[in-house]
Amino acid sequence: MRILRIVFLPLLIFIFTLPSTSAQECYWIFFRDKSNTTFDPATYFHPKAIERRLQQGLPLCDSTDFPLNAQYKSQTAALSEEVMGESRWFNALAVKTFQIEDILALPFVKNVQRIDGDFLPAAVETDIADNNTPSPTQLTEQLYLMKGEAFTERGIDGKGLRIAILDGGFKMADTHPAFQHLRDSNRIVATYNFPLKKENVYGWDSHGTMVLSCIAGIDEHGRPLGLATGAEFLLARTETGLENRVEEVWWQMGMEWADRNGANIINSSLGYGKDRYNPDEMNGTSLVAKAAQMAAAKGILVCNSMGNEGDDRTWRTIITPADADGVLAVGGIDRDGNPSSFTSLGPTTDGRLKPNVSAMATRVDVANPSRSQLYTKASGTSFASPLTAGFAACAWQTHREWSCQQLLAEIEKSGSLYPYYDYQYGYGVPQADYFTHTSPASKSPTVKLYQTDSAIFIVVPDECIRNKNLLYHIAQADGRLVEYRTVLIKERENIVKVQKSSYRNIEGWVLRAYYDGYIAEYHSDNNILEPFPKEQYSQRIYWRSTEIHTAATDQPRVQGVNARYNFAPYFSLGFPVPTGGRMSTNMGDIVKGGSSVSFVAGIRYKHNFCKWYSLGGNLELGGTWYRLNRPVGLDPYSSLTEYTWWKRVTLSMGTLSLEIYQRFRLAAGGLFGYGIFLDTGIYGGIVFSARQSLASRNRDTLLRLSTDDVKRLQWGVRARLGYDIVSVYVQYRISRLLNPPFEDVDCPHLEVGAQLTLPFGK
Repeated sequence: MRILRIVFLPLLIFIFTLPSTSAQECYWIFFRDKSNTTFDPATYFHPKAIERRLQQGLPLCDSTDFPLNAQYKSQTAALSEEVMGESRWFNALAVKTFQIEDILALPFVKNVQRIDGDFLPAAVETDIADNNTPSPTQLTEQLYLMKGEAFTERGIDGKGLRIAILDGGFKMADTHPAFQHLRDSNRIVATYNFPLKKENVYGWDSHGTMVLSCIAGIDEHGRPLGLATGAEFLLARTETGLENRVEEVWWQMGMEWADRNGANIINSSLGYGKDRYNPDEMNGTSLVAKAAQMAAAKGILVCNSMGNEGDDRTWRTIITPADADGVLAVGGIDRDGNPSSFTSLGPTTDGRLKPNVSAMATRVDVANPSRSQLYTKASGTSFASPLTAGFAACAWQTHREWSCQQLLAEIEKSGSLYPYYDYQYGYGVPQADYFTHTSPASKSPTVKLYQTDSAIFIVVPDECIRNKNLLYHIAQADGRLVEYRTVLIKERENIVKVQKSSYRNIEGWVLRAYYDGYIAEYHSDNNILEPFPKEQYSQRIYWRSTEIHTAATDQPRVQGVNARYNFAPYFSLGFPVPTGGRMSTNMGDIVKGGSSVSFVAGIRYKHNFCKWYSLGGNLELGGTWYRLNRPVGLDPYSSLTEYTWWKRVTLSMGTLSLEIYQRFRLAAGGLFGYGIFLDTGIYGGIVFSARQSLASRNRDTLLRLSTDDVKRLQWGVRARLGYDIVSVYVQYRISRLLNPPFEDVDCPHLEVGAQLTLPFGK
């Protein structure tokens, strides 16, 4: 036992006290300045990049374009195990290092930022569906929703625009027939593989190939899968199959590479959300969000998927960098115009409008990098974003004088719902006829507003078409939404009642209702509506019960795996060790039997300070059964004649314990979102019941121990290593278990076991 104490106790104490910065970690190192550097935009930038700046009245360069100071880089690299990348825009070097304190002490270092990464498949999920042979019509469904014929019939195909795609790989894009027209005219002008530091991107992942097809692919029937079939392309691989702490570094470098090579538009069907951040951090402050804003400042339109977290109640918000100002964030809908079940919802956590627009994301026609099936259907907001990026290239082609922010505003105005918006659709699906000046005349009223002293009534008249969605929202005077709802209008469910009292604390609130192309508005501070004709609608049912969507029910939960805190019950089964062999005491040799066991049921609290570090506590009720076998004839209790000649003793105890622990999240993922984690903690408990069973050669004697026989307070250290809801643990009891005269028959101090957590809040 002395050996166990010497070996295991220091080891567990070391794990418990291990500071998070002592391990090799990844960091952005931000420098104070760029002194002693020079820059020539003509030799650094592609002519297309210079053309973009001149076209939008931007300076050819500024300090963010200058290179990093070479001496700063070399001194930082000398204290690092690996340099993963760099950013001119943010004057920073990305490194892996054990020596972050030494780097912080360098006089030219401004500050550092830890790079949190996760070993997970890329955050954008694609749901491959079975292929159905499409009818050989002029346009695919996804482009009809955008009225893409207004572009294609006029030969508007994105010519003259350069589009960069950041993704995980472009498998077979160099041979797939959907891109033959791009290869024939050499319009894939540059490629770069950031993980492998080489130009070849044609492998690894099929996701980028599908995304490219939604911008410029042409299917086997000669139909465009995306609208920008005449554009030029830059293809960058910035993701790997397993995320390894540097993908946001590669994404950042991909943005700067696209800028340097003259991109007008960047499509990123990627994003970083619940596996790295907490919901309240989706406010445009992540480094990738700042990079997207920087790209917009340099005249580039960035299109980004909203994400596929709509079904996760612990998240229910946007992902970054779609949360950045100046980014065209794109949500997903199905062929009928309803939001895709998986599409992430806005707004940003600081209340800004997202998504900006929506596009088809359910069962989208895409190129499939498979030699046996060249085209298929797939689902995900990954495909809504490139459809919009291709649309944007065509729209920009019609007005090359616009800045990227003017273009973004006009794309919003072209939305099928504009000027109505909400946090599911944004302004709706962009419409191509807006840019070719062929928009149809506005529709006749399809919704009417009435009022009483206490309520507003939204009425769809009897003559209007049924079985469509009525959208309505309540907004503050500054335009930020308070509440938004979607209602399916049925034959006798065509009236919605909105109580004024619910919004009495909101000054100047506005109600907007949208139905079948028409928008009605009510302004609380100056509108006078017709009185509600109660007699006319006395038999109508005020619609309340078949609501499809309510903003109030779609806010992220504050409690859950991905939220700030989490409660969860758990169960443990442990085995005190060694369960075989011999333990020496000054009273003789005692042999452990093989049946010592413990069982614990508890409730865990965990507060997530960030995605990789948590503090928490466990309250647990447990029982432990120690079985000790002893050779007959050796009597450590010679003065206690009742216990002479015992051959086996079983101690059973009930305890109530409290553990304080810290969790280091080593990698995100898993079905329930806990990922791979290491817990280290200390525990203390009270023994509230105990009994002892003694077996001699001739008889068994049952003795209930008194409080004087058991040390009531017990304490020790624990460590757990787990994946998702299953973990293994080891604990060491520092305190002794029994008082005299039993203290020399001590029970095992070391225990190992397994634990199962029941996830709550997922």
